[in-house]
This record gives sequence, structure tokens and C-alpha cells, in this order.
Amino acid sequence: MTRWDRVFAYFPLMMFVIGLVVLGVFAAWPSLWSAALFIFVIFFLPPMVQRVMFRWAPLKHGVACIDGRAFCPWLAAHHIQAFYDALPFLESLLRVFPGFYSLWLRMWGSRIGYGVEWPVRMDVLDRSLMDIGNRVVFSREVELAAHVRRKLEGAGSRVLVRPVRIGSYAFIGAGAKIGPGANVPANANVPPAAVVGVNESFGDAVRHPEKEESQFVMS
Repeated sequence: MTRWDRVFAYFPLMMFVIGLVVLGVFAAWPSLWSAALFIFVIFFLPPMVQRVMFRWAPLKHGVACIDGRAFCPWLAAHHIQAFYDALPFLESLLRVFPGFYSLWLRMWGSRIGYGVEWPVRMDVLDRSLMDIGNRVVFSREVELAAHVRRKLEGAGSRVLVRPVRIGSYAFIGAGAKIGPGANVPANANVPPAAVVGVNESFGDAVRHPEKEESQFVMS
């Protein structure tokens, strides 16, 4: 782990401390400005930090080392987003208001179409790596993950990172899991609890792995 990896590992703690500070400011001096400051810190600061970090160290798709001596942009992004994994109700609040969650994912760098229906309860694990078309409907407790981690023999810990792609007017059933490199075509009907695994295309059940990616599977 590099020095910068260790720095970003403390990002969730930093967010917790800053969040408490701005909440205290709002409690002591309630106003539109202090409320706006709190919202900025909670919802705008992390995606801005990640986008700046990706300018400095672009995220590359494919297999990357997460326990080596080189800086790992995906691992840094994982730490930046961990604040929302620990406090999932923050994202749930955004999904209550039509269009807010789609706009927020676009801030992270995802491509999100119009009219996407988000349930209150679901998991998006890589907020900058979603490519979702228009009018897609998600049921409850769907999981979208653009990464999968494995410890490979003789190679240490690795992560496979590829965008999740879902075409327009697709329907994703309750509890479905969509993995890295997965492709759900337009108008598809993914049944409940289905798994569209690594580099799979829904409907033909065909996996198209790269040579190094063949060791990664969805659990």
C-alpha cells in the first residue's frame, strides 16, 4: 500500500469529522447558508474529490493490483465512496426525490439516461462506472457492482473493474445482481434474484472473459 493509498484510507473518517463539524455549525447558527454547507459536504464534496483524483490518476478498466507498491485509483475511489456504504440511508433519501439520484450518479461520472426508476433500497457499489439507458426500472434490493475482488495464486490480491451496462427500457427484478462488464440489452426482463456475472450478456448466458479476467466470477 502506497502513501497515497493510506491517505485515502482515512477519507471516511475525515468525512465523519467534517460532517459532525458542519452539523454543529447548522445547529448553532441555523440558516440557509449553514444548511447549504452541510448538503455540500455530505453530497457534493466526495464526488468532486474523486473526479479530481481521477484527473491526476485515471481509472483504467481491467485487472489491477490492490496490494502492490503502485497507487491504485480504484482502491482510492473505494475509500472515497465508503462513507455512503456505511450510511446507506443518505443515498436512500436521494432516491425518494425523482431525478435526484440519477443526477448524483452523473456527478460521479456515470452515464444515466432519463426517467430511470430507482427503488429506495438497492446497492450501487461503483458510482462512477454505471452506463444506464432511458426508462430503466429497478426493483428493490438490486445490486450493481462494477468490480469483483479475488486473491489469485502467486499474484496477490487483484480487482477486476469494468462498467455495468444496462440498455434502455430494461427491467431488473428484485434481488438481481449485475456484475462488472455485464451487459443487459435494451428491453430485457431480468428475473428476480438473477445473476448477470462478470463480462456476461443477459439473454445469451455467454461470458466473454479476457485472458486475465477468466479467474473472476460473481458469488
